[in-house]
Amino acid sequence: MEQHVILMPEIASGDFLTIFVSSALVLVFGGLYVGIFTAVKVKLLKPWMMIVGYFFWLLTVYCLYLMGSLMHVDKFTAKALVVAAVGLLLVPHAVYYMQDHVHRENEH
Repeated sequence: MEQHVILMPEIASGDFLTIFVSSALVLVFGGLYVGIFTAVKVKLLKPWMMIVGYFFWLLTVYCLYLMGSLMHVDKFTAKALVVAAVGLLLVPHAVYYMQDHVHRENEH
């Protein structure tokens, strides 16, 4: 019985801090995107602030890319990171749409 071993390149010790910081910034920038999106939709912020929100989403995508490239992720994990980035972009839109639709149907 033949076994195949797949070796992944090691993560450079100098990259650990960058990986840690970029993964933490994914949470920070993603939260800022969702927060700004929500504040614009409930009219706490002006609509032009959505540009700032999308900028934070782009920073999130860059941090995901940086983290994935430094960790030498495989193709499946790279695809999962892309799906996560697209999901982060679209889920707030879907949630707001559903919330707004339900609110209109049940308006007092």
